[in-house]
Amino acid sequence: MSYIIKMALDIKARFEPPAPITSPLEAYCAIGTIAKAMKLDMPARKDTLFDMRAQLDTDIGGEPADERIGKLYRILMNFIRNDETTDQMMEYVTYGYENEKE
Repeated sequence: MSYIIKMALDIKARFEPPAPITSPLEAYCAIGTIAKAMKLDMPARKDTLFDMRAQLDTDIGGEPADERIGKLYRILMNFIRNDETTDQMMEYVTYGYENEKE
């Protein structure tokens, strides 16, 4: 399932404008993907998705210059559902992080 979520994010980033994130699974995967692409450490677990998203925003200091990662960043920041961070959600962060090319 993680593979499909990561693939969905990559497809959404190809559109102009990029297609929105539709599930918290995609949002958590995007956090890991963006962190790795920006050469950050694996994101630390926070209580909620919005907490993790805010930490990522602080860590990268603004929208990434890379077009694909910038689109992922924008659709992540526009996602409106604030879910609790569970072990399953952290698995998606980890998958996105570990499977993003350097």
